[in-house]
Amino acid sequence: MKTRTSAARDSKVKHAWALAALVALAGALMYPWPGGVSAQSGSLLEGKVMSSTGEALAGIPVRANRDNITVSVYTNSRGEYAYPEWSEVKAGDYTVSVELPDYEHVQQHVTLAAGEAAELDLELTARTPSVEDVMASDIIAALPGTDEQKHLLIQCDNCHSLQHALRAPRDKEGWTEIIHRMAGQRAVNRHTPNTRAYGQRQYIEPLAEYLAMVRGPGSSDELPFELRPRPTSEASTRLVVTEYDVPRGGSREHIIRGDRRAAWPHDVLAEPDGPYVYYTDHFSYNLGRLDRRTGEVREFAYEVLEGMGRTEGDGMIQQAQRRAGNPGGGAHDMQFDPDGNVVFGLDNGTIRFDTEALEFTPFSGGSNMFGQDAEGNIWYLQDGFHKLDMNTGLVTDISGVPDTVEGVTYDMETDAQGRGFMNMFRESAIGMYDPETDTFEMYQTPTHGSGPRRGDMDDQGRPWMGLYWAGRVGMFDPSTKQVKEFGLIPDHRPFGPPFVSPYSVAVDDRNQIVWTNDFNSRRTYKIDMRTGQPTEYYMPLPYEVRDLTAEESAPRPTVWIPAYRPPAKMVRIELY
Repeated sequence: MKTRTSAARDSKVKHAWALAALVALAGALMYPWPGGVSAQSGSLLEGKVMSSTGEALAGIPVRANRDNITVSVYTNSRGEYAYPEWSEVKAGDYTVSVELPDYEHVQQHVTLAAGEAAELDLELTARTPSVEDVMASDIIAALPGTDEQKHLLIQCDNCHSLQHALRAPRDKEGWTEIIHRMAGQRAVNRHTPNTRAYGQRQYIEPLAEYLAMVRGPGSSDELPFELRPRPTSEASTRLVVTEYDVPRGGSREHIIRGDRRAAWPHDVLAEPDGPYVYYTDHFSYNLGRLDRRTGEVREFAYEVLEGMGRTEGDGMIQQAQRRAGNPGGGAHDMQFDPDGNVVFGLDNGTIRFDTEALEFTPFSGGSNMFGQDAEGNIWYLQDGFHKLDMNTGLVTDISGVPDTVEGVTYDMETDAQGRGFMNMFRESAIGMYDPETDTFEMYQTPTHGSGPRRGDMDDQGRPWMGLYWAGRVGMFDPSTKQVKEFGLIPDHRPFGPPFVSPYSVAVDDRNQIVWTNDFNSRRTYKIDMRTGQPTEYYMPLPYEVRDLTAEESAPRPTVWIPAYRPPAKMVRIELY
């Protein structure tokens, strides 16, 4: 429910943004793609992309960079590309490039003038890809082993790349030690049969045996990989991707999660009636703010109360867990309160950011994942289930939710009635708490072991969630008490190749779209809420995505994603 509550803004700002949206929409309607690329489209930059052997190349992201903004468009079936008039590509000097694992990188400079279309054709030469350029699903595809073994291994990329994980050979005992260290002693002694999580008792030995088989003593240092084909259909190439660099963005290396040299944007929140997009930095006490009008990104430092947040190594050290990357911080979930202020959560605390006064107010009580009702009350799981009234700071303990729910829940949403919906990651279920009766019920997903992770709520009060392990998206209907599943790839079998793992979802009620991502590849997906039909989009860079937010007030279907792993960016995807 991130964008459901409108910010309390001056009416002049609302009217200005409404006018801008109408102008942009008019430009979009006049844009004739893909029927033909011409100067009459209003595009300042267009051209063709061909292979060195003379073939037109479809589905190629062409990137135009100026200062801290990079805009990508995609070639159609004839190899043609064009930047819509409404894109951020305006008059000025640009570096235009194509950066793909299977082609030599090309880069050219071009100067664009207002009202004058420039044509820039690019020729790509095929090359042998490097393992440094690929993602987890590409490596898993080329490894020997069963689907069960591969599904366990691909989970390692939650904290670091598989290139990092497999950099050195080890025998079974060595790999067992590593798995214990990564998962933590509490996890490896736990048996949770409703999950597919690698870090539990029954999977430790099988995973260690598999790792010793593929990366044991005497194995080759050359990791195999197999690139998935890029989508090239018309539906998959009608998008514009705009990247905004953020301070301390870093560069793409196979570094462990939380490396302090870079920012790690975790969640994103777009103003429905204003110019700003906000993000939480997972490993510092900074809130980021992007100005969409200028591309400027500003960081606001905040302080926490005693006991709030996460100090260096806290929690994981107590669990004898040393998994990759755990500096302090811990801010995750973000929502607007009824007055348009930004509210975000972290361990044992909630923080409100006044977007007008630019001031922070911390509250003792909260969690990094939470729900918010229509009155602005925060509902959360943290050593029990609680409600925080941000008007008074009063925390009320709720007895109707069993103590066991917190340990198996990843995310939660709250509807206008105050009902809480828990994504029970370790139970393959959706939990529902009804404050009117103070009762809690649990409802299983159709696929056993599905792994409900992060979610969003539609305007009918139905929570949607990524079914991380099953590679699907789920929707729970409170009226029928049923969970419905939607596949992202036609004929895809849960827990099977290409091991797609949707981490989170964003609901766009206006356009009847649910957005999600594949954590293990550079793919984003759209699901048509009316038909269940999925569309796959190939991202210009290998983003790691842990959150998405739909911008329903935009003139065209739009979603924002924070690129978590360096190079960190704020990314806007627009369809047309």
